[in-house]
Amino acid sequence: MDDVRALLVLLPDSPIPDAATVEYADGLILVPPQDESDFSTVSERVRAAIELGLPVYLVTPALDSGLTRTYLQSALQEGVYGVAVQTAASVDQLRYLEGILEEIEIRTGIRPGLTAMAVGFHDPRAINIMSEALAAMRDSADRMTWIAYDEAEFAESLGVAPDSATVAVGGSNVVLTAAAFDLPVVFGLPSDAERAAALGFRGCATDDPAELESLRSVFSRPESESATDEEDS
Repeated sequence: MDDVRALLVLLPDSPIPDAATVEYADGLILVPPQDESDFSTVSERVRAAIELGLPVYLVTPALDSGLTRTYLQSALQEGVYGVAVQTAASVDQLRYLEGILEEIEIRTGIRPGLTAMAVGFHDPRAINIMSEALAAMRDSADRMTWIAYDEAEFAESLGVAPDSATVAVGGSNVVLTAAAFDLPVVFGLPSDAERAAALGFRGCATDDPAELESLRSVFSRPESESATDEEDS
């Protein structure tokens, strides 16, 4: 199971930090530029992130935007650990992404199947297909590395308050389903990290480097689990 206790989100206008700034990060999540005309400039930015020595995840444009292939053709390169999908509406969408990844991997000399996939499940429609989607991906290239869940997005999709019982049930369903596939779930609200850890979430994403150390502490892993991971590596 990948270590995702503290993931640093780098927005398009955020500079690539230095090594000291990301000392407590377990990975970097690079958000793509909004303007397609800027895609051609991302390669150097991705390379600079890779040189920090942490797992690098590329957030894909929405899978129904028609921009996913164009962006990944510019951004995906040797050394990128994986891609992060903001949300998936169907298994077919994930298979579409898998096809794009394999196409680019072959063309760039990356071993097919090496690029991992992290997927967000933030609304009822996505959560409804979660088990089917994870099973389908496991039976193909088995690229899945972690799951993301954002309470605010889920609450907005239902028109309820983020602290409602319905939202809590949604988060529990995501954690339980992911656990059945031995996948960690990343939470999206650092201010509620302690509650998320108590509910079974394994980490949190933040765009503030100052929060990384505390997140790593909140989502500290049991010694027995860490030892098991070392034996498996």
